[in-house]
Amino acid sequence: MYVSNIRKTIGDLEQDEYEEYLKKLRSVLRGKYSKNVKPSDLKQRVDEFVDGKDPKIDYFEAYLITFDELSTNGAMNALHNKKVKMPKSWRRLLLKVTEDRTLSPDVIKHLEDEEVLIEIKALFYHSIEYCKSGNRDQFYQNLYHFNGFIKIRSKS
Repeated sequence: MYVSNIRKTIGDLEQDEYEEYLKKLRSVLRGKYSKNVKPSDLKQRVDEFVDGKDPKIDYFEAYLITFDELSTNGAMNALHNKKVKMPKSWRRLLLKVTEDRTLSPDVIKHLEDEEVLIEIKALFYHSIEYCKSGNRDQFYQNLYHFNGFIKIRSKS
């Protein structure tokens, strides 16, 4: 029953969630089990598990640890056939909030520079971290005021 629930939970992941799960699983296998599995081999192994093949115990444990690292109570939710809330990845977040925006040519010409990309990534991350709050309304207010501060420069 529990193994079937894990199979179903993995099988029900959206494609981008599944890819995120595989990346995290590979990290878990490397860090906790000293297994360096090629991404394509790992995907094949997980696909075979979802299709009914019995897992090795260390891989099954890694599947559970991965759910826990991706979501609060992730392993328990997967074992009990409850929805595992996968986190919003930075990629998904940025795609969602930028799909209706274009960058100016002054910015685009610098996007091939690796140092510039590192700083843009840091800017996004630190902006969100600076504004974070456990309270939704406070988080919104922090974002609102932070954006207001940034807009001061763009008005001149």
